[in-house]
Amino acid sequence: MADKRPGLADAIRAAVPPVTRRAVCWWEKLDAETLAELEAIRADFRSGRLGQSKSAVAAAVVAELSSRGLSDIGKQGVTTWLGAE
Repeated sequence: MADKRPGLADAIRAAVPPVTRRAVCWWEKLDAETLAELEAIRADFRSGRLGQSKSAVAAAVVAELSSRGLSDIGKQGVTTWLGAE
């Protein structure tokens, strides 16, 4: 009687999902309007209209998001986001 199971490699390939779902980033949890405003802030920072202090911009973003109950992201997360492409 022949074994009806797929080969080892085929079984492993079938068990691995085609797309790995990573954790949702903090900005992906925001509504479209809020995200658009933050993208404008990031563009202002990158163009120099908000000065050169990434830390100060990040602190202001964190404070506003927190006070409005929109996100509990920390300064480091926003600092990284400001520098992301």
